[in-house]
Amino acid sequence: AFSGNSNTESVVRHDLQHPIVAQYLRIVPLEWSGEGRIGADVINFDGQGVISYRFKIKKMKILKDVIALKFKTSESEGVILHGEGQQGDYITLELKRAKLLLQINLGSNQYGSILGHTSVTSGSLLDDHHWHSVVIERYRRNVNFTLDRHTQHFRTNGEFDHLDLDYELSFGGMPYSGKPSSGGKKNFKGCMESINYNGDNITDLARRKKLDTSSFRNLSFTCTEPHTFPVFFNATSFLQLPGRSNHNIISVNFQFRTWNSNGLLLFSMLADGMVEVALNEGKVCIHINSTQKKNTQIDISSGSGLNDGQWHDVRFLAKENFAMLTIDGDEASAVRTNTPIQIQTGGVYYFG
Repeated sequence: AFSGNSNTESVVRHDLQHPIVAQYLRIVPLEWSGEGRIGADVINFDGQGVISYRFKIKKMKILKDVIALKFKTSESEGVILHGEGQQGDYITLELKRAKLLLQINLGSNQYGSILGHTSVTSGSLLDDHHWHSVVIERYRRNVNFTLDRHTQHFRTNGEFDHLDLDYELSFGGMPYSGKPSSGGKKNFKGCMESINYNGDNITDLARRKKLDTSSFRNLSFTCTEPHTFPVFFNATSFLQLPGRSNHNIISVNFQFRTWNSNGLLLFSMLADGMVEVALNEGKVCIHINSTQKKNTQIDISSGSGLNDGQWHDVRFLAKENFAMLTIDGDEASAVRTNTPIQIQTGGVYYFG
């Protein structure tokens, strides 16, 4: 983190200790000076609440759209906005595997030979709990899709110019109005600010109770900070944590994300051996070596392609004559073994 300027015209220079070769460089403002304000109209979405922006007339034939907002989240999935019409038109902006996915359909012709569905993705690792700026500008079939000042231009498929929407546009999730929405999508959980739809300030309207926010359990206009913070590991760093020694059970839970296919995730000495949790060719592998009764080893592994840059959850339990490894809370991934073994924990755990 670098301290920057404290006014509008001065320049602050920082020389890096080591040269860096990079394709992109992202600068993240951590705080603004007292003169500025980093959050204008902020809404905290709790994963339940959805803001419904109702149109003045029931059905809208829209030739031109301008949608702008900023968001920050630590979730990799969630619907940011959605609108649809009875004729099959829709617009959806959502996070999918921590990328931004924009889907637009201005309609298909009656024979279905020209399909209108258009899908475009942008960005990656957007679940980093930093602010990201989105602007969608559509005129007829021409769309500019901008994420953090990187713009993609595309034309929608099909042969229609208007976006036919009914009733409403919803922000933070799918609508609750009983229309034929595609189910199973998660609501957005995180913060949005400065939501603007065709000149209307949605966040300000919500603050002034001009929009339907009844689905929120507790509508808050401040951004809630996450309870967990990630730790970055390079090739030589590790995190040393104390544990309970001389216990006959090991229980460890943690999350990781990486693009490396191999690497040691956790190491701990036992009173009479050792335990390793490692990433091996994109799988999580556990190796336990115990010499308490006789030289006994346990080797179990689970998961695949876990070096995809996404967060993955590891749950590991070992006790007398039993060990279990579960990846991403999926019972189907759970691997168990009933090898005769005795566990007596050491006192220190090394992560990374």
